[in-house]
Amino acid sequence: MENEEFIGSGFDPSDIGKSWENFFQKYNYFDLITEMSSHYPEERSLYVSYEKLDEFSPEFAQYLITNAEETIELGVDVIRRFISSPSMAMGSKNQNSIIVNIRIMELPENLKIEIRNLRSINVGRLLSITGIVRKSAEVVPRLYNAAFMCSFCGHITYLLQQKGRLDVPDRCDNSECGATEKSKPKLLLKVEESKFIDTHKIEIQEEPENISGGSQPLRLIAVIEDDIAGNVFPGDRVTLDGILKAEQKVLGGNMLTEFTTHLFVLNVRKATKEVDDIVISPEEEREILEIGKDPKILDKLAASIAPTIYGLENIKKTLALQMFGGVRKTMKDGTTIRGDIHIMMVGDPGTAKSQLLRYMSEISPRGILAIGKGSSAAGLTAAAVRDEFGEGRWTLEAGALVLADNGFVAIDELDKMDVKDTAAMHEAMEQQTVTVSKAGIIATLKSRCSVLAAANPEKGRYDENSDLMDQIKFPPPLISRFDVIFKMVDRPDEKRDSELASHVLNAHRLGEIYRSYEIRNEEEPVMDEEEKVYEPPFAKETLRKYVTYARSHIVPKLTPDAIEYLREEYVRTRNPPGLRKEGRNAVPITARQLESTIRLAEASAKARLSPAVTLEDAINAKTIVDSFLREISSDKNGIDIDMLETGMSSSRRSSIDDLVHIIRELKSMKKGAPPQENDVIDEAISRGMSREEALRAIDKAIKTIIMYRPMDKCIDVV
Repeated sequence: MENEEFIGSGFDPSDIGKSWENFFQKYNYFDLITEMSSHYPEERSLYVSYEKLDEFSPEFAQYLITNAEETIELGVDVIRRFISSPSMAMGSKNQNSIIVNIRIMELPENLKIEIRNLRSINVGRLLSITGIVRKSAEVVPRLYNAAFMCSFCGHITYLLQQKGRLDVPDRCDNSECGATEKSKPKLLLKVEESKFIDTHKIEIQEEPENISGGSQPLRLIAVIEDDIAGNVFPGDRVTLDGILKAEQKVLGGNMLTEFTTHLFVLNVRKATKEVDDIVISPEEEREILEIGKDPKILDKLAASIAPTIYGLENIKKTLALQMFGGVRKTMKDGTTIRGDIHIMMVGDPGTAKSQLLRYMSEISPRGILAIGKGSSAAGLTAAAVRDEFGEGRWTLEAGALVLADNGFVAIDELDKMDVKDTAAMHEAMEQQTVTVSKAGIIATLKSRCSVLAAANPEKGRYDENSDLMDQIKFPPPLISRFDVIFKMVDRPDEKRDSELASHVLNAHRLGEIYRSYEIRNEEEPVMDEEEKVYEPPFAKETLRKYVTYARSHIVPKLTPDAIEYLREEYVRTRNPPGLRKEGRNAVPITARQLESTIRLAEASAKARLSPAVTLEDAINAKTIVDSFLREISSDKNGIDIDMLETGMSSSRRSSIDDLVHIIRELKSMKKGAPPQENDVIDEAISRGMSREEALRAIDKAIKTIIMYRPMDKCIDVV
């Protein structure tokens, strides 16, 4: 007998409908179908657990995987017959007019497959694919059950439609229709009598953390229909359960032998946790908790970041904190406060900025690397594009900041980007959303990610005698959104240079040894003590899982001691002794720097797997913020946040104001003629300003179009 292997299993391949009936009966699904029919058409999907199918009959479950479309359609027929039976309230309905779906959920892990591993053998099979939504077309109606009216007798003939071209019945199905072959009655589509379902086409892309170095991320088109259409957006991380289908290519009206594939989606699972794509076993969790007890955990985490790069301990420690991030808060009124930490590195070439960026993008969960010169505003945020994917309509395509939602973005050579492109990052960094208003598409996408950027000064090398804002052409609003800015200057220092040279040379030597053993297929020898300097305390995978666990499980809260310390330090920094007595209007820091300190303190607690932000965490965070402010936004009078917020220190602004006043005074004395520049400088010196300060103020005023030179050796106010 052909189906002997299934005898006693409760499944007969020749009668799949009966197997569905038995399954529905055994697990009380008919009660769910009855409840669904009472809420029809608002509810028309029955969610079936694959685990229960496998428990009912492993053979039936296996048959479903290999013959998914046929098996599910027969199950839908069982539901239609039950709903349209005389005992049901919907008994009068035409069976084909009832739109219901069977959605298989809880698919096992062995059915998960990467987009790049899809092959012809997978066509027609039930499978599960995880990725990021890259593009999304608009939801449009698709003809499902078409109604055709006979032009001879007026009878309505219904025909279920497949995707693609419209199928028209051969003849009227009215047995009493008097039409003959000679009369050839027309069957006209009656749109108002037809049934439609929503269809939503999206494109998903491989997750960046699953792509090996140098590989281009592959994409797959997915079609979502009916009641689950329109619920996913660009940037969403989703797991799609569905059937892989093949569609024949057409070129110039000719059918080709090649086919394209797409996924017909049965069920959509959105990623709910921040980093739930990394699986942590119970043994690994115990190991992580043990690691968190180490009192020097933060130093070890910093040492695990690019160990071949010499020094930069403070920077590495801050980068480690960036991986953990602060706590994202959503208040009762809907206001959100970001927890992600943004860092920028500005400095000389050869200070390992690019190496650090690449390393961080590899070890951070959901890390994406972008290069400024090859990136545009649309590539970083989002774009409205018009292509074949949307059948000529406009579709939304997510950029790097959206694709890295709940992750990390490293942007190298930020200084090479156009100013208009960098301006697009303002909203994404502070509000953590990307708003697109193009081509009739108005949408807001999420971009809850940390940004690590690197830039070179405008003249190549960092000039320590000039202000930061004079050396980079970024708009001040963008600079102010970074929590920490590191100045990386290559200063000659005999002792440090000797240590750095030894570190680099030994690293190269060790790399040569590894390469030689690799070529000869020999086992690497045990490292000696000197070589262990280049071995990180934690391997990349361990570090990723530790960060994932901390971000997913630890929500630290500020202790009273930490709150009091941060409050006192904020007030003290804002109101240093003698500030007002000297008549200065400088603002040392703003609430933004306080929030940056809080985020770093929360990250420090997360790094220790601590539920409380202690005084020590607050001190660590304050030390980092103070050191960067002293380096970046200090002038002769101390810290002045105006240098970052507006691009000009308050003392420089005061000097410019004084010069403007002097120019106007001299102009009035000369009956409106612009004064000589030397006369203006001499007058400024007589009023207590140094010559260097006056020259720098004039130069800044000309760059900011406050002053100009109408003729040689003269200066005037715009």
